[in-house]
Amino acid sequence: MGGKSRRQSLIAGLLRERPVRSQEELKALLERRGVEVTQATLSRDMRDLGVMKSPAGYAMPGEANGVHEGGAAPAGVQAEFERTVRAYVLEVTAAGTLVVIKTGPGRAQAVSLELDRVRLEHVVGTVAGDDTIFVATPSEAAARSLRKRVAGLAGLG
Repeated sequence: MGGKSRRQSLIAGLLRERPVRSQEELKALLERRGVEVTQATLSRDMRDLGVMKSPAGYAMPGEANGVHEGGAAPAGVQAEFERTVRAYVLEVTAAGTLVVIKTGPGRAQAVSLELDRVRLEHVVGTVAGDDTIFVATPSEAAARSLRKRVAGLAGLG
């Protein structure tokens, strides 16, 4: 495995193991494993891997720290989801089987990541832009229920 491939594989593994709050922390973890990397190279590697930043720290797309299979979300994941919604969600609208969530600029990815991590019932999938998230649900009733839950957490009624 080449240097870049090995380094990126190691970065992905580290991000799957534990929350990493900063690039400096990730750089230190790599150095402890014998991999010296510049900040610019680390940033490029993270961009290439699609690493996402959330309030909980950096995470691999679809493999956020704390992702679980089925069942209720662990308390920490649920608490982080609720905190993120309260902090960033500005508007929630049901539109057919979709729920449209508006956030401040640059906040949609963080909210979407936490929404994916918490694995709410009836959420089929999410697509996030800069300040808007589309949440697919299986029915209009599910969309209305999800809208009510997210709006309630956001203090929007």
